[in-house]
Amino acid sequence: MSRITTITEGVTLYLGDWRDWLPEVSNAAAIVTDQPYGMNYKINARSWNNEGLDGLKPFQMKKRAGIIGDDKPFDPAPFLIFPKVAFFGANKCAHVLPAGGRWIVWDKRRDSTPDDHSDCELIWTNVPGADRIHRQKWRGIVREGEENTARSRKLHPNQKPVALMTFVLEQIGAKPGDLIVDPFMGSGSTGIAAARMGMRFAGIELDPAHFETARTRFAAELSLTS
Repeated sequence: MSRITTITEGVTLYLGDWRDWLPEVSNAAAIVTDQPYGMNYKINARSWNNEGLDGLKPFQMKKRAGIIGDDKPFDPAPFLIFPKVAFFGANKCAHVLPAGGRWIVWDKRRDSTPDDHSDCELIWTNVPGADRIHRQKWRGIVREGEENTARSRKLHPNQKPVALMTFVLEQIGAKPGDLIVDPFMGSGSTGIAAARMGMRFAGIELDPAHFETARTRFAAELSLTS
């Protein structure tokens, strides 16, 4: 199954495998994505609840499942042809990344006590400069920012805060009008940040449920800002 959905003139979503759709966005200024790391990591599978005035379906923990594509080693080569790239969780696949570049650190704990999960997440970019830190608490249901559970539901098991994606786009020097591509779009946080910053966005997502979450999320976002 595959399809293209144009949300606005500047936002296009592709349902399907990135290998089929990446040629459609070969003019992109940057790839920003949380790609499979090649760890065969198990996450809690989704179940969806249709309740909610905003039309978004909250993610709910149910059972263990694999991440699509995470059973194979990550190969960054198809993405490194683009002028700017930013890979999340890059410490998990640093051995296949080229020499050079720099690191962005997402501090998830903000001086709170450690738990069984990592205190931070590392993002690698090929854009030179000083290493930087983004501090935003993100542990379970305790989340800073607009995704705080008092204001928002959890929409994806590996959802990233929009403020973090905004920070990363700033750090790689993305500019209004640039086309930003996320080939593993998930719930669309990269695209929401890009759209708010006046950039164009193309999101590719293989999972139909996550694709629909992103599509609904963009529709709600654009209706609020129009």
